[in-house]
Amino acid sequence: MVHGIFTIPLRGRKSGLSAGPEAARYPFSEFVAGPENRLTNTALQGFMQRAATTYSPLVLYGPHGAGKSHLAHGLIDWWVERYPDARVLYLPAGDFVKQYSRALEEHQLDEWRAELEGLSLFVLDDVGQLANKEAAQHELTRLLDEWTDRDALVVVVGRSLATHAAVLSPTLRSRLSAGLAVPVALPGLATRRTILQELAKTRQLDISRRMIDGLASSLPASVPALVSALLELELHGQLAGQPVDSRQLRDLVAERREVQAPTLREIATRTAKYFGLKLADLKSPQRRQPLVAARGVAMYLARQLTDKSLGQIGEFFGGRDHTTVLHGCRRTEGLMARDRATRQALADIKRLLHAP
Repeated sequence: MVHGIFTIPLRGRKSGLSAGPEAARYPFSEFVAGPENRLTNTALQGFMQRAATTYSPLVLYGPHGAGKSHLAHGLIDWWVERYPDARVLYLPAGDFVKQYSRALEEHQLDEWRAELEGLSLFVLDDVGQLANKEAAQHELTRLLDEWTDRDALVVVVGRSLATHAAVLSPTLRSRLSAGLAVPVALPGLATRRTILQELAKTRQLDISRRMIDGLASSLPASVPALVSALLELELHGQLAGQPVDSRQLRDLVAERREVQAPTLREIATRTAKYFGLKLADLKSPQRRQPLVAARGVAMYLARQLTDKSLGQIGEFFGGRDHTTVLHGCRRTEGLMARDRATRQALADIKRLLHAP
């Protein structure tokens, strides 16, 4: 660990399993984590020690671009290397729905279930894709109970804490909440510097420490966005036939940096996506607890980041009056004081709103 930054070796995906698009966006064999992700290392170490009754299901949650899927693939690789005879499966939630539907239609449900029930480690990515898929959610709940009985380990990747995921059934949320939930945050400033330094070193890119600092502080973005920016600078340097200079850095930052304050729609859309909801859900009269929490976060951010009045914010969020908005903001402030997931959500959504 250096200056609060540590790395989690991911062993380069030796499992041979398909890594999907995440591999291109995370060209690292390690997960670089800073103080914002200090709990991640402890949680993963416990999981790797096969503490099934305590750590399964392990839920990795956080915004797009924080590295959740990268970590999940790293766990698979570690598991395959440690237990070469273990049965392991990585499956995006959308594919889980398709496989379940196909097995049901082809009258092969028992065979499909038997194959999954025999796994030692199951990783389900982007659980939000199960939204409005009640039958698939019920099937996953049943499988989770079966895996628990067999001491199999389960990793679930999502964008929000299970208790806040209004798109999931209460029963499934309860099962996912029974294990360990680990927030994976977007990288802080020091972490972004380290990520850019490591990538520049790997790419043998001649770029100064001062320019790395400028890029890290000017683009508070997700890991894919940081990688994309550095690779674009590399391309500019290659085309110019000379090392990257400060002018190229300024031009790139000017192109990518969002200087305007976010609109109500942008705030609401980002918040809804973070919590696995639709914009229409935040505007609806529904008062389910996870939905109320997400709406409160959106209203709080709208009050903090825009010059709109309470009445204007309320009108946008389904015609609510100013007292309802004020109550939602105060409720969110209260949650910030005692709920780490709410604090993390606010920080992550703010970063995403200012990311290119």
